[in-house]
Amino acid sequence: MSDNPLEQIQAIAGEHFESYFIVVVHPEMEMEYVYDNAYTARGLLEMARDEMVETTFEVTGDDDIDWDGAWNDEIDDEDSEF
Repeated sequence: MSDNPLEQIQAIAGEHFESYFIVVVHPEMEMEYVYDNAYTARGLLEMARDEMVETTFEVTGDDDIDWDGAWNDEIDDEDSEF
């Protein structure tokens, strides 16, 4: 198995899941991602966004995310699914 942690995660995901989209952020704030199918990755991202809008972020009007309110420190971690 590879020494690269992202490649290790990808190998495990490939063994256990039909489709995957994996996103990581390095300590230097650099994003890296891998997926097994471009169409599925897009669908997973859209589903994740919709889920986050419905459960995590306070929304206004046209389902726009209130980014000022979304990143405040008042989020109760006990209510988080993660």
